[in-house]
Amino acid sequence: MTDELARLRAKIDELDERLLRVLAERARVVRRLWAWKQRQGLARVDRVRERALRRRLLRRAEELDLNRASVAQVLAAVVGSDLTRARSPRPPASPRGKLPLGP
Repeated sequence: MTDELARLRAKIDELDERLLRVLAERARVVRRLWAWKQRQGLARVDRVRERALRRRLLRRAEELDLNRASVAQVLAAVVGSDLTRARSPRPPASPRGKLPLGP
């Protein structure tokens, strides 16, 4: 393996680790948001915000020269998982209280 190949692979590994940490942080914030909304007697889902969020993120993806369809799939997996759980009367428990990121 060349030094350049090893360097590039190491960078990708680093980015993948950062991505996982961001997803974990997002899941923690979502749980806090749901707890707050429950205390306030609010619904977990805000359809207006959902649509605005999706539009904003897809626009930003295009600005970053990312494939819109691919980003839409990622958003569906990450945000969609939260929304599916939010629409359940009581989301099923997951290991160690963590939110799943996929179906």
